[in-house]
This record gives sequence, structure tokens and C-alpha cells, in this order.
Amino acid sequence: MTACRMKAALWLRRSRAFVTLGDQKGEVKVAVGNTTTEEVNFEKIDLKEALSILNTTSHGLSSAEVERRLKEYGPNKLPESTRNPILVFLGYMWNPLSWAMEAAAIIAIALLDYADFALIVGLLILNSVISYVEESSADKAIKALAGALAPKCKAIRDGTVQTIDAVSLVPGDVIIMKFGDIVAADVKLFSDDPQKPYEKHSEEVPMQIDQAALTGESLPAKKFTGDVAFSGSAIKAGERHAVVYATGINTFFGRAAALISGTNNVANLQIIMTKIGGVCLVTIGIWVVIELCVQFGKYRHDCVSGEEGCPTLTNMLVILVGGIPIAMPTVLSVTLALGAAKLATEGAIVARMSAVEEMAGMDILCSDKTGTLTLNKLSIETGNIFVTEPGLTIDDVLKYGALSADITGEEPIDVVLYNSYAQASTLPNRFKKLKWIPFNPTDKFTAATMLDQETGRMFRLLKGSPQVVLNKAYNKDKLAESVNAKMVEFANRGFRSLGVAMAEGDGADGRTEWHMLGLLPLFDPPRHDTKDTIEYCHQQGIEVKMVTGDHLLIGKETARMLGMGDTMYASEVLIKAKNGDKAALGEFENVADMVEKCNGFAEVFPEHKYEIVAILQDADHVVGMTGDGVNDAPALKKADVGIAVAGATDAARGAADIVLTEAGLSAIKTAVLGARKIFQRMTTYSKYTVAMTFRICFTFGLLTVIYDWYFPTILIVIMAVFNDGAMIALAKDRVEPSRQPNAWNLKNIFLMGIVYGLYLTLSTWALYQTACKTNFFEKHLDMFSLDDRHATLKTWCTDYITNIKKLSPADSVCSVPEYNVQEAFGGSKAACQARDYASQTILQQCMVEQKYVRGAMLRSLIYNQVSVSGQALVLVVRNQGYSLAQKAGTLTYVAFVFAQIGSTLISIFGFGGYVPPRHRLENCQFCTYSDHTPIRFFPSKEVPIEGTESRYTASVLGCLGYVIVAWIWSGIWYVLLDPIKWILCWILNEDGFRDQSSARFERRQELQRISQEKTVDVGGMTTPTISNPLGRASIQKPVAMVLDRASAALVPVHRTSEGLVRVSNDPHKARDLARRSRLVEAGVQRTSGGHSKEITRA
Repeated sequence: MTACRMKAALWLRRSRAFVTLGDQKGEVKVAVGNTTTEEVNFEKIDLKEALSILNTTSHGLSSAEVERRLKEYGPNKLPESTRNPILVFLGYMWNPLSWAMEAAAIIAIALLDYADFALIVGLLILNSVISYVEESSADKAIKALAGALAPKCKAIRDGTVQTIDAVSLVPGDVIIMKFGDIVAADVKLFSDDPQKPYEKHSEEVPMQIDQAALTGESLPAKKFTGDVAFSGSAIKAGERHAVVYATGINTFFGRAAALISGTNNVANLQIIMTKIGGVCLVTIGIWVVIELCVQFGKYRHDCVSGEEGCPTLTNMLVILVGGIPIAMPTVLSVTLALGAAKLATEGAIVARMSAVEEMAGMDILCSDKTGTLTLNKLSIETGNIFVTEPGLTIDDVLKYGALSADITGEEPIDVVLYNSYAQASTLPNRFKKLKWIPFNPTDKFTAATMLDQETGRMFRLLKGSPQVVLNKAYNKDKLAESVNAKMVEFANRGFRSLGVAMAEGDGADGRTEWHMLGLLPLFDPPRHDTKDTIEYCHQQGIEVKMVTGDHLLIGKETARMLGMGDTMYASEVLIKAKNGDKAALGEFENVADMVEKCNGFAEVFPEHKYEIVAILQDADHVVGMTGDGVNDAPALKKADVGIAVAGATDAARGAADIVLTEAGLSAIKTAVLGARKIFQRMTTYSKYTVAMTFRICFTFGLLTVIYDWYFPTILIVIMAVFNDGAMIALAKDRVEPSRQPNAWNLKNIFLMGIVYGLYLTLSTWALYQTACKTNFFEKHLDMFSLDDRHATLKTWCTDYITNIKKLSPADSVCSVPEYNVQEAFGGSKAACQARDYASQTILQQCMVEQKYVRGAMLRSLIYNQVSVSGQALVLVVRNQGYSLAQKAGTLTYVAFVFAQIGSTLISIFGFGGYVPPRHRLENCQFCTYSDHTPIRFFPSKEVPIEGTESRYTASVLGCLGYVIVAWIWSGIWYVLLDPIKWILCWILNEDGFRDQSSARFERRQELQRISQEKTVDVGGMTTPTISNPLGRASIQKPVAMVLDRASAALVPVHRTSEGLVRVSNDPHKARDLARRSRLVEAGVQRTSGGHSKEITRA
């Protein structure tokens, strides 16, 4: 070949290439002269030259060569960014809620509060560990299950056609592409004439390839011999062989994806968590400001550095730590991960995690008939066989039907005839087929000549169109009326009819008398579980509509058998009604009313599915749509829940939100109900955590600003560990799926959370007020007093000092022998009197000690009540029924019991006076119960000194029997939680509690936002994870809006040591090419080998 020819053939960049061809051992090589070639445009070179560069032939590669090239070029997927497990783990601590906890930890360590610091950090680590372990386990399960759904393709290897994973393709592979496939790599097409694979011809039928996801073209592109097709595009028509010239990052899609690194949208759950967390943080922030202003402004508290030097800041941590729903990312993520993994094991892989919310909200499912509602398997309705020959039974007709079948060709009607006769397997032993006449469109029948080997009898069997068989019958005039009537009946019921006839002899004598044996009804039977599934869906608020391409009569008969109702129309009627034809609209008010009230549509083409979905969505329905073909992709994307049924094409899977691995409608029901369970668990925790944030903030905020009363951070952290840790059990809680479709309603969650939180705040305030501002428990239950009112303490201390200690209340505290010898008072009475403490009286010190110990015991009581009543709220918000009658999951009860046993034990025994006051006295003299007995579990006997800031130290002592009060008090206030819930559900119309139509509108508004963010992921491949189960690598806009379209077929090449041009395996060259071809926002100024051009977007 001349240098001039090669100049036209190879479009090499940066310099002109002079190439010569030679043949050595059947391999075409391309020798390159002195050149700096970097890229080859495979769109411009011809097939032979492409094969030369790729070092392959039209017969494909050998397995050994594939292995070598896999090592050289790597798998056909985008490069995977390696994830450092440590960084992944730390990533669970990188979110606004964790930042607030980390801020609290910093404040704790700054105050030298080592215990609280350790507990806060421990809580952060615990949440991260749980998230990491659970999501990793779910990831592994998803990867294993999604492996079977990896894109496949057919490649010619070792001279045979093999079905392989698309990820194992290498440059030089020859693949076979057909309608419904996703192009697995960048390829160059061979001719559709296998005798001349490299040449175009005048009668060539082009392939139709949808490149919208890559180039933005709205119509499929026609591709001829030598044209290129890009990875991620969908085959709409035709079948061709093609040679792979680029894989992975070298593909047109791969280069764009490598540039923008946009593989996934932000999950809607993340947005929901951000909003909930934001409201919680704002609430916390407001109360922190209020507390600090009141404590330092009104109460004039002091604050110094060092351990327990600033009780006010330590108390602020109560709001900061207690109000943060620290476990929310863990609980919601783990719930979603475990739920999605379980759905995958039940035959439904969720391809887009936010689709769980849409599935939970779906109220109409448009289901295909064939293969979903039915078996997609031709059957004979044996009970309706019409016998036309006297003396024969239905079993006889089935036997002759089986004999008339030729199952070697696996023709569906022959197979069903053979299988419908119970003893079909015994027939070949007795009957021998002598002659077979196959079906042809002109005659419309098949014929077989049979020999009965036992009797020597010879006869012929005829089967085919009922009219043809009837016309051949010797007594057709007699049979015509009854046979025609039966055919009409079968047709009206959606059955196809098949006639069977028999004649004696082989017909060699020219005398033939055909006896019509019977009329057999053929149909596609419903799946055994379909009817029950549809009834169940109706009970759950999901209306199932049949959308079938079959004839209207067939659709109606199937619907009748399934109890769906037979108000069905052909798609033509729908289109006419939509275009304003009032006659087509009939009794319906409008098109939306028609689509809502009818039971389905027949004779539907894929493009009609889109219209049906759009009409239902405009009527505020959340719509699911099943599909299996390339043409279904637009409808699957349009639907709120696109469902690719088992056996769907790669294109349908790419557009769907759910990919079913098991056939039938029951798999869809399982997915929907599973999604509702997941959703119920997530909303349960969301309502709980919002309520608890408001409850903690308002409870301890109000107690602080009203009563100047502090609570220890350590108890709040322990409560978070126990209660929020127990919430992990919600991920496996036993829930009844909502009887109506669901959707996130943050307004309701926040309003209900505020009401629950304020109600529980009221319960705690009432307990606080009763316990320490009255003598109710002391007077009526004969318990030691926690009353810390000034008058009560003064009376008690005066009596105790005078009658028990035999001291004068008005004397200086320095006169107490046990105190004046302590280091805090100087070590002697004289030293004590020389200090400021001398002005403090014994009465004042006694009142401080009594207020301190009663407050320490009151904290245990309040802690126990807050913990019990708070976690009990979960049982209320789980559903809309009466909480005590609704059985929760075993783990939920176990978690509740263990968490509250822990809180109760802590309340009984306390922490022995921890945290000790900074300015303290040991061996306290006035720190007894109100009945003058020594306080139990208080070994340190350390108390604050009157006149110091340590009076406000939030220490903890056991409250003993008061835990019974806490439980009974929680139970009394629990009783009203259910009525409050019902009132709120009615006012807010929660999940359609009061009005289904308005709830449906709100649900549609919320899900519309989610649906608008959907993309058709038909791009490259990456590692599957729980958030990206199918291992998709998608970008949010056509590649042609990222890269210069002129660079689409450019591939980096290099020269071998022998001077041969080969596709480069250097990923840096691909990235460099991508960077040089990248478009900028306002247009592009791309430079290629010294030439520049301006590209303006249309």
C-alpha cells in the first residue's frame, strides 16, 4: 500500500504518518516511520487498518491472547479509586452532627472533664464502628447478588461465540450486538454481509443506536459498516459484529467520567438527614445561647479554667450532646442497608437507594401481562376443549394432539400439545412418525403420517387454523355452526383456537376423509400467585393496572381470571381521548379520570407507556411501571418507580430503579412491601430522634434557666449510648407495612416531634416540681425527701444542727471540728477564721449540703424518667395503632429492656457523688437523708463549700426506691401518648389518616422532587456498593457537553519496539486526551496539534 493511501487511512495527530503493510503468519502489521504519533481516530480509518492496529481479525481473539491483553489493558471499567479503610471509617465521623459532638469533646477536654470526653469520643467511635461493619456487610451481600446482573455481551473467542461479562472485554475483541443490548465498549462495526465483513454494499440495513446519554441526540443514529458506536449507547434496531477498539477509561464515556468523577447523585436520605440534623442543630444552638445568657447574665455564675471550674459550660454540654441525634446517620443508613440487602435476597435489587422511598409511596403499578401477570408459557385450557368427533374424550383429543406435534424444533404450539398429554412420553414406544409436513403461512397447517407399530394401523393427523381444519372435514357443513360459535366464544374470552383432525391411511390411494377431532383453546395462563398478589396490593393501597401489547380480548380475559376487572381499552382509544375525542372519552370526565378508573390498557406500544405514566403522575399518583425492552427505557425513567422485570435487556436495567431477579408480580409486591417496612423503620427513628432533641433541649434548658439547676453531661452521654444504641434494633424491627403509600413528610415529623417533645418535657417538669418543690412523696409514700425549697431546707437544718449535732445554727462553719482541720479551711480553726469562710454559718453550710445531696439524688430520678419515657416513645411512633396492642420486634423489646435496666441500675446506685465539687469538704456532717440516716453508696462524702461556684456541681447519687416512682410516672404519662398521636395524625392527616386525596397530593409533591433528579445510568461500570448496587458509573449530562464531539473516536496509541502502532495501555494518555478535549462552560477553545477551533453549544 502506498504512503498516499496510508495518509488517507490513518488520521494521526501531530504529524503525518507514513505506513506500510505486510503480512506475516496471517497477522497484519502497521509499520510506522519516524513520527510522534499519539492518537488514532478510529472513525476515520477503515476496518482493515483498524484490525491491523488492534492486531486482530474478524474471527476474534484466542483465550490466551485475551488473558494477555487483560493484563496489559486492564478490565473494561473505569479505574476504581482505592478506599483506605481507615479513611472510610473516619468518614463516618465527618458530618454536621458528628462535628457538633466533636466540638463537645473539645469543650470537655478543655474543662479537664476526662470522663465526659472519653464517653463522647467513645460514642462517636461506636457509631462509626456500627456503620462501618453493617454497611460493609451489606455491601458484600449486594456485590455477590448484583454479580449476576453485570452487563453481558457475546464475543467471538477461540472461533466460537461466547457469552462473557462486559468487564472482561479487551481491545481487539470481536463482539455481536443486537436489539436490546447496551454497547459494552467503543467499537467499530463490520458489514452485515458475513461474506464481505469489511465492505459496504447498496442493500445494507443500518443499525439504529440511541446515543442520547452520550451525545444528546434525541433520535437514534444510523450506523453503517465502518462506523463507530460508543460504550453506554443502546441498540434500537439491527444486529452486527463489531471490533472493540477502546475499553475502560479510553472510551468516549470513560474519558468524560474520569474528568468529572460524577458517579452518583447525593442520596435523598442524605438530604433528609441533613434537614433533620439542621433543625436539631438550630434548636440546640438557640438553647445554648439562651442558657449562657441567663446563667452568666441573670445568675452571675463564675467560670475559671481547670477541672470543674466552670459548671455552666459543663452543663451546656448537656444540651449540646443530648440534643444531637448522633446515632441518626448510623440508624438510618444501617436500616436502609440491611433492608436493601434483604430485598436483594428476595429477588429485587434496588438500583437507586432513594427509590426505596418512592417504592414505599407507590400507589399505582402498571404491570405488563406477559411474563409478569402470566407465565409467558402457552397452555391449553383442557377444561374448555370442544370435542367434535362422537365417541372421543378430551383425553383422546389430547393424545392425538400430542402425536401431531414435532417437538424437535421446539415450536411453542408443538411443545404445549406434547406436554399437555400426561402419557406423552410413552407415545414414541408405540407410534412411529413416517412423514412430516411443517407449517407454512399459505396452508396454515402441519400434517403427520403415523404408524401404530402394535396394530400396523396407518393414519394421518392435521393441526392448524380452525377454519382450515374445518374446511377439510368431510362433515364441515354439519360442524360449521357449532365450531364457528365455539371459535367466537374462545375469541371473546381471549383464547387462540387450534383445530385437530385425523384421517385413516397414508392417502396414497387418493381417498381422504378428514374427521375433525376437536377445537383446543390456547392461552397464556396467569401465575399461580398473581391473583392473591393483586388482592393483597389492593389491600395495601396499590392499584394494579394491566398494560399489555396483546389484543384487548386477551387482556380482558386475563383480567377476568385475575379478578382485576375488565374495564380495559385499547391504547388507540386512550390516544384519541387525550387528543380531545369526546366519543372516545365516553362516560369519563377527562383523560385522567379515564386512566384512573379503568383497569388497564391493551395493544400498547412502548411509547404509550410513557403517556400513561405522565397522565397518572399529573393526577398526583406515584406510579410504578414494569418493562423489559430498550423502548421501555423512557417510560421506566419517567415513572416514579421503574421496574426492570426478570430477563430484561441491559438497556431496561440501566433505566430502572429496581431490577427483579425473579419472575412474576409477587417479586414486585415483595419489593414494595419491603420498601414500606424499611420506610416505616426510618420514619419511626426520625420521629423519635426529633422528639428527643426537642425534649432534651426544652427539659434541661428550662430547668436550667428557671431553677438554676444543672444536670451532669455523663448521664446524657450514657443515655445516648443506651437509648440511641438500642435504636439500632429498629433496623430489624417487626413492622406492619403502611396500608397506604408513604413519603417523607418533614413538616409532620417536625410538628409531631415538637408536640411529643414538649409533652415529655411537661412530664419531666411535673416530676421535678413534685419531687423537689413539694413534700408529696415524703408525705404520701413515706419516702425520704428531695424537697430543696429554701424554707424546707432551713427548717430541716435548724432541727438537725440543734438536736442531732448539738451545735448552734448561727455559729461559724469554722466551729465544726470535722471541718476546720481540713486543708480547704486551712487546717485549723484559727486558720479557718482568718479566711473568708469564717463568715459562713453552720446553717448555710448545712443547707448547701442538703441541697447538694438532694439535687444529686434528684438527678438520678430525672435521668431514669427521661430515659424510660424517651425510649418508650419509640413504641408509640412505630405506627398509628394502639401501641400496646402492636407487637414490636423481639430485638426492639430486648434493646429497650437492657437499656432501661442499665439506666435503672445507674439511678439506684448513682456514681457515689461523681463528679466531686472543685471546692469541697470531706467527711460531710450534714449530708444525710431527710430521715437523718446516712446516704447509701456515697463513700467519698465530699460536698461543696458554701459561697463557692462548686455549689452548682452536677454530681450524682443513687435515688434508691425513687426509680419505682420514675417508672410509674413514665407509665402514667405514657397513657396519653397514643391519644395525642391520634389527634396529631388527624390534624396533620399523617399518611392519609383523615383524607387520602390531600395526603396523596403531598406525597406526590415530595416525590416529584426526587424523581426529577433521576438519571438513566447506562454508562461505565465500577465496584457495586450499597449506594450503587449495580456498579454504575454515570454522569449527569451527555458526554458531548463535557468533551469535544470531534474527539469521540480518538484513541491513544504507541509504537512498539518493532515500530508497530498499537493501542496504548497508559491511562495517563487517556486522561491527557480528555483534558485537551474538555469543553469549558461558555464554549471551548480546544487545541489539537497546533489547530484551534471555537465550539459553541446549540
